Amino acid sequence: MIKLYLAMAVLLIIAVIIVLLAGLRQRRQSVDRESENRDWYEQRLAELEQDKNKQRISQETFEEAKLELDKTFISDSRDIEGEVTWKRANPFIPIAIILAIAVGFYAMFGSWSLQKQADDALAQLPELGQRLLQEQQQADVESMQTFALGMRQKLAAKPDDPMAWWLYAGIMSDLRQFDQAQQAFEKSLALAPNRTGTLISYARFLMSSPTEERLRKAAGMLARVLQQQPTHIEALSLTGFVAYERGDWKQAIAAWQQLMPLLDNESQRSNAVQQAIADAQQKLQAADRSVTVTVSLGEQMRDQLPQQGTLFIYVTATQGPPMPAAVKRLAVNDWPVTVTLTDADSMLPDYRLSGLDQWQVKAMVSQDDKIDREAGDLFAEPMTINAQRSVEVALTLNQKVTEVAND
Repeated sequence: MIKLYLAMAVLLIIAVIIVLLAGLRQRRQSVDRESENRDWYEQRLAELEQDKNKQRISQETFEEAKLELDKTFISDSRDIEGEVTWKRANPFIPIAIILAIAVGFYAMFGSWSLQKQADDALAQLPELGQRLLQEQQQADVESMQTFALGMRQKLAAKPDDPMAWWLYAGIMSDLRQFDQAQQAFEKSLALAPNRTGTLISYARFLMSSPTEERLRKAAGMLARVLQQQPTHIEALSLTGFVAYERGDWKQAIAAWQQLMPLLDNESQRSNAVQQAIADAQQKLQAADRSVTVTVSLGEQMRDQLPQQGTLFIYVTATQGPPMPAAVKRLAVNDWPVTVTLTDADSMLPDYRLSGLDQWQVKAMVSQDDKIDREAGDLFAEPMTINAQRSVEVALTLNQKVTEVAND
């Protein structure tokens, strides 16, 4: 493309030179005509003077002839100026011709070059595929791009090949062209919905950027593999990791425990799975933690209770963000009130009751359905306790917010 731009620039310069030379030629033609006219004038004037000196014509005749000669000279000079000097060369015609030539060159040779590059990539596919398979992580970007170009040529000629779409999806993922990779995975699955290699690769691709939707989709693909092959090692391993990412510790443990008998006990992978199971078991035990809170209303607060108030019972960290790790929201008429807080009451998937070593248990009645304290809200004295598997706490609403303050 750079070479094309340079060629077009050179052609444009040539066009400008042609225009300038055309103008220069016109000027030279004008000068030549003027010179000839002056020579003729001077010659005729000399002949008149010679005739007068030899008394062939009178002085009066000489004056009349000279006046006519002057008029003729001036008239001829004006004709030359109007004929040549004021005629300007048109620059657009040569420029248009040169641009048309440049476009023609690009159409013939530029597209030909791109097609040749694509044909070469297609011819190199078998060799490149074998080399990329051997090099794997050490493959250079240029080789992968050439392989991708060849695969596009192959898919253009044979778009119903699920294996080719699967290979193309993998190379585009390596090139970080994630949208194209996902489209290729989808096309491969549409052609072969139960192909194990595609299901496993696509699930792993979705797990690389985990969101709840992508993890759910990956779990469904892995389930399809396990329906066909219940002891598929990769499917069991990835199923455990998907469940772990989603916080489903029981399913993660179950998948990995089913995987363990299929592995060599002394292998590095077996050790890694054992550590993952232990970690998931620890998180499962922490997830079973709960705090049961009983909230009563102090006698002196009964007359000050908002008519449309909302009761919030929640747990925060003793140090750190004030956001609740677990919260219950209730409209209450009868007292006391007892609730149990667990990880199911968390506001965020990555900020839970089980993730805290200490809990600060709080309760308040809000006038405006907001958990932030405002003047007129009722609240209980917070209680700080160590995180436990199961614990009970009693709080009493016996204070009223008189001015806005932070928790």
